[in-house]
Amino acid sequence: MLQKVEKISLDGFWELKNSEKSVEIDAQVPGTVFEALLDNNIIEDPFYGENEHDMIWVYESSWFYEKEFNLDPEFLEHKHIILRFNGLDTIAEVNLNGELIGSTNDMFIRYDFEVKSKLKGSGNQLKVKFKSPTLEALEYIKKNNLGLNTGYAAIPGVPYLRKAQYSFGWDWGPKLPDIGIWKSVEIIGYDDLKIKSIYTYTKFNYNKESIKTNDKEDHSESRTTLVNLFVEIEFVSKLENISNLGYKLKVILRAPTNKVFVKEISLTSKKETIEFIVEKPFLWWTHDLGEPNLYQLENSILKEDVVETIIQKIGLRDIKLIREADKWGETFYFLLNGIPLFAKGANWIPVDSFIPRGRKLGLYSMNLNYAKKANMNMIRVWGGGIYEDDIFYELCDELGIIVWQDFPFACAIYPFHDDFIKTVKEEATQNIKRLRNHPSLTLWCGNNEIEILWDPIFKHPKLAENPIKEDFKAGYIKKFEILMPELLKKYDPNHPYWPSSPSNGFVGEKLGTVNANSPDIGDSHFWDVWHRNKPFSAYREFNSRFMSEFGYESFPSLKTLARFCPKEQYDFFSPIMENHQKNSAGNQKIMDYMEKRFSIPKKFEHQIVLSQLTQAEAIEYGVEYWRRNRNENHCMGSLYWQLNDCWSVASWSSLDYYGRWKALHYFAKRFYQPIFASVEENPHQVEFWVTNDLRISCDIELDWKILNSEGNTLMKGIYNSKVSPCSSLKLGLEDVSNINKEQSNMQNNIIFYKLYSNNGKKGIIYRGFRLFDAPKFFNLRDPEISSFFEDIEGEKNNKIQFRLKLKAKKIALYVNFDSDLVDFIASDNFFSMEPNETRDIDIKIVRGLETSKDPSKQEIIKSFKIQSLYDIIK
Repeated sequence: MLQKVEKISLDGFWELKNSEKSVEIDAQVPGTVFEALLDNNIIEDPFYGENEHDMIWVYESSWFYEKEFNLDPEFLEHKHIILRFNGLDTIAEVNLNGELIGSTNDMFIRYDFEVKSKLKGSGNQLKVKFKSPTLEALEYIKKNNLGLNTGYAAIPGVPYLRKAQYSFGWDWGPKLPDIGIWKSVEIIGYDDLKIKSIYTYTKFNYNKESIKTNDKEDHSESRTTLVNLFVEIEFVSKLENISNLGYKLKVILRAPTNKVFVKEISLTSKKETIEFIVEKPFLWWTHDLGEPNLYQLENSILKEDVVETIIQKIGLRDIKLIREADKWGETFYFLLNGIPLFAKGANWIPVDSFIPRGRKLGLYSMNLNYAKKANMNMIRVWGGGIYEDDIFYELCDELGIIVWQDFPFACAIYPFHDDFIKTVKEEATQNIKRLRNHPSLTLWCGNNEIEILWDPIFKHPKLAENPIKEDFKAGYIKKFEILMPELLKKYDPNHPYWPSSPSNGFVGEKLGTVNANSPDIGDSHFWDVWHRNKPFSAYREFNSRFMSEFGYESFPSLKTLARFCPKEQYDFFSPIMENHQKNSAGNQKIMDYMEKRFSIPKKFEHQIVLSQLTQAEAIEYGVEYWRRNRNENHCMGSLYWQLNDCWSVASWSSLDYYGRWKALHYFAKRFYQPIFASVEENPHQVEFWVTNDLRISCDIELDWKILNSEGNTLMKGIYNSKVSPCSSLKLGLEDVSNINKEQSNMQNNIIFYKLYSNNGKKGIIYRGFRLFDAPKFFNLRDPEISSFFEDIEGEKNNKIQFRLKLKAKKIALYVNFDSDLVDFIASDNFFSMEPNETRDIDIKIVRGLETSKDPSKQEIIKSFKIQSLYDIIK
C-alpha cells in the first residue's frame, strides 16, 4: 500500500542533564542549555551585572539531552525512516536505543540518519551528548600549537569550530558560547519517492535593455513584458526507473491576485523542470521601489493520492550586481528589475546570545519591521553570526528588504585541512539550497574582513616567519575563491558572489598585498571615525562605491540600562558599565567624542541622551554624503554598523536588545527616506541637495533660511525643481562668508530647511537643520516648548495611540521625549525646531514596562518627559 511522506516532530520537552548530574531538568527543544538553565532558575540572568563571568561552568561542561518516544506500527512500515536534526550546536554524539548512530561538528548542517532498522513501536530512547565547545577549541589549539582567534574580545579557538563565531565573544557581545538542540528535530517516513529540493529561477524579458538606457525619466515605466519561471524539482528515490510507475508532478502557481496557473506532468526522472510563462507579472520590489509581490508555489507528487506537497512563497524579480569600468574605477551596485537601487540599511547580528530564545521572543519580526519603518531596503547578514533562520528571510521577502548574506566566517584565519573544507562544503551546499529561492536574497559574500585583515594577522610573532602561512593562503583561496564560487555555479548560478567584505574582488596569490578597501572598486568598510578617532568630517573624504560597514557607538536607553545595572553604578566607568562595553576603552571613546561636540551635563541620564545624539549625527554625516554621490552610480550603498544587539550593551546598534529606538534609528528614518534633502556646509558656502531614490521624478520645493541663535533671519531662499528618478540634484550654492566672518557669529548661525513635494497636493516630506560648528558653541536659549496630547481616532489592535502637539517659541535643538512607564514608537523624535514652529507627533504604545498594573492612558501621557538640548545642559 502506498503511503504518504509523513513527518513526526520530536520538538517539545526533553530531559537535560550535565555529566556530573548536578543538573537534571526539563528543556525545551528547539532551545539551548542556557535557556533551560534560566527557565529552571538554575542560573541568574547572564545579561545582568557581571553575571556573564559566572557562566564558565556552563560552557565547560558536557550536556546530555534525552527523549523517549513511541511510533505507530503503520509509520514503521515505511521503507525509509530518517531521523533529522535541523541544527545541533555543536560538538555532539547521537545515540538511538543504545547505539551510536552518528556524530556532529557543525551547527549549520542538517544531519539526517537512516534509522528504520533501529526503531521500535514503543520506548525508543534518543540521547544527544554535547561536548564543551570551549574545551574542544582548546584541544585544537594544543593539537595544532596555534591559537586561532577572532580578536581580543573572544575566547581563543573558535575558528576551529563551525559554530557562530560571535558566541565566544566579540567587541559588542558577551562570552556565552551556547550549547544545545537549537533547531527542530523530526522523524520522516517515506517509501519510493520524496522531494529532495526545489529550485526556482527566472528569465526576464524587458521591453528595452534597461542597463544601457540613460533616460532617467524612463525609470518610472514598467519594462518587463513577461517572465519565464522555471521550477526545477529533484527527488530522492532508490528506484532505478520511475518513468513507468504512474507518478505525476503537479505544480500550482498562485498569483497575488489569486489567479492560478497549473502544470502537471508524468514523472520520468529524478529531476524535472516545469516552465511557466507569466505575462504582465507582478514583480517583487523592495518596499521603497514598489510592492514586494509574492506568488505561492505548491509542488506535489501524485499517484492514486497526494504523496507529498511542499508549499513556498516566491517572488518574480531580476537582481544583478553591476560591475563596470568607469572614470573612478569600477561600479558596484544592484540592478533590481532594471532599476539601479541605492542600498540603504544596516548590518545584522544574531538576535540573541541564545538564538532560539530570540525567535520565541519575536525579535526577528520586531527588528526587521523596525528596519522597514526606518526606510531600510537592505540588511547585511554579517559573517560572524549564522545563516539566519527561515523566518528572517520570509520576513524580508514580505517586507521588501534585500539581503546581503555573508558565509559565516569573520576576522580570522581558518583551518586549511581537507576534513575542515569537506565540512564547509556540506554546510555551504545545504544552506545555498535552503536560501536560494528567497526573492530577498541578493548576494552571497565569502566572509567578513578576512582579506583586509590578512596582513595584520600574519604580523603576529607566531605567524610572521611561519611557513604555515602559505598553507593558510592556499586554504583561503580554496574556500573563498574556488569552492564557494563552484558551489554557487552548480546550485545557485543566478545570485552574484563576492569573495570578502571589504574587497576589490578575487585576489588569488596577491592575498594580503592588495588594498582590499579601495574607495574606487568594490565595497568598503570605513572605521577612521571611531576606531581611529577621526572627526565626522573624515566621512566626506572617503568616496566609497558601496559603504557596507561604518559605525559609531552609544549607550542604550535608561530603561534598558536599568535591566542590567543598579542605579549606584550609573556611571560610564563603573564596573558593570565597563563590562557591558566590549570594545576596548569604548566608554572613554564615547565620552571623548561627546566632549568635542557638547558641554557634558552632570546627570547620567542626560549623558546617555548625548551619547545617542553624537552617534546619530556621526552616521547621518556619512550617509548624507554618500547618498549625494549616487549620480553616475558613484556610490550606491550605505549599510551602517549595526542594526541590533544580542544582549543589553553599549554598542554601535540603532535598536537595543529590547527594540528601543536610539536617536540613530529616528535619524535613520529621516536620512533613509526615498526623497530627502541635505546640505554640505562650510564657513564659506552651503550647497543644497535633494536625492530621489524612487522610480518616478518628483517636483519639489526647498525652503531654507539661516538664523542666528537669537532667531533673527540672516539669509533665506527657495528652490523649485524637478528631481529625476534615481538621482541626486544640487539645487544651488549659497555664499555665507559674509555672515560667518567672525568665528563667534559662525558658531551661532544655524541652517533650517524644509523639503516640499509638489506632486499633486503640496506637503512637507523632509525637515533638516545644520550648525556650522559643534552644538556646544551655540548660544542656547530656553525654547519655551509648549505641548499637549490629543487622541487619534480609530485606535488599531487595541494599541494606545495619541498625538503629541509641540510648539517652540525659540530655536529648540534636539527635541526628544521618553516615558518611564511604557515603550513606544513615535513618528519622529530627536529633531530640532525653528522659532514658532509646530510639530504633530503620532505616538503608538507598543508595551508597558514590568509593573504591577497596566497604566491608564492618562498615566501614560503624564509619564512623558519632553526636553531639548537647553534642558539637558542648562
